[in-house]
This record gives sequence, C-alpha cells and structure tokens, in this order.
Amino acid sequence: MTQDDVVIRIKQLMINRLRLSPERVQPLELEAPLLKDGLGLDSLDCVELLFGIEEAFGIVFDNDEEEWMQHFSCLAALSQLVLAVKDGQV
Repeated sequence: MTQDDVVIRIKQLMINRLRLSPERVQPLELEAPLLKDGLGLDSLDCVELLFGIEEAFGIVFDNDEEEWMQHFSCLAALSQLVLAVKDGQV
C-alpha cells in the first residue's frame, strides 16, 4: 500500500464519515492543514476520522491523545502515521 492509496481512502472517509463535500476534500494537497484555519476539523471530527481509519485499515492507534492529534496537521502526516502503524513501526 502506498501513501497515495492511503490518502485516497482517508479522503473517502472524510466525505463519508464526516459528511464533508467532495468539492472541499478531493482537491486537498498533502500539506494542506486539516485543523482550524485549514479544512476546519475539530477534535470530535478527528476522533470520528480516527475510528474510521482504524476500521478501514484494520489498525489500532495508541489512546494517548496528545500523541496522535499532532498527526492530524495534514494529509501527509496522517497518511504516514497510517503506513507506520500498518507496518508495525509505531
């Protein structure tokens, strides 16, 4: 699985689970901010997306919120985390 594959699936989760419009999600670049002034995700959106990612990729994240919230800064960071967890590196 490549980073591009992961990004495509994460974008689909944003559309389906967070009910964001495809017009807002599809053009997002890897470094586009996902929180606050960027896409505007809040902590509840992140939790919902996290559950969706765990389900979609068959992985489990550590429960330490301080640790995983930093990975929601952009699609690049989030997709790299998914790949690392899938590969057992985290």
